[in-house]
Amino acid sequence: MTARNQTKLSVLISFIFYFAWTWYANSRVTDDFYLLLRSALIQSLYSAFMTLTFSTLLTWSINRMKCRKQPYIAIIPPLFMQSTMVYGINYLNQTPNLILTIIPSIFFSAIYGIFFAFSLLKKPEYQCDNKNE
Repeated sequence: MTARNQTKLSVLISFIFYFAWTWYANSRVTDDFYLLLRSALIQSLYSAFMTLTFSTLLTWSINRMKCRKQPYIAIIPPLFMQSTMVYGINYLNQTPNLILTIIPSIFFSAIYGIFFAFSLLKKPEYQCDNKNE
């Protein structure tokens, strides 16, 4: 599967999963239908957008770091950006159950990033041509 198709599939899965998760996590603390809907839409749209952005930034980082001794640390900049943004957006939205809403996003972004980095580094276009760098 190409990096582009892998990203598209990940964006779709991210949207569906985070809509359902956010609805569930926040329905435990509020019965306000519109707050639940708003929180679920914000989190799922954010997650889909961030998956696209995260994948693009990770691909760029891997491409820049592929000849380094530890190219897997390329996950750190995209993960830091994602973690900061998911907290900020949900804080501004006044998501009722903030920590329970964002922890899976950060955790699964890290897991996704590790697997995505491994899959990219197996592809010839992301392997180092010059081992001396």
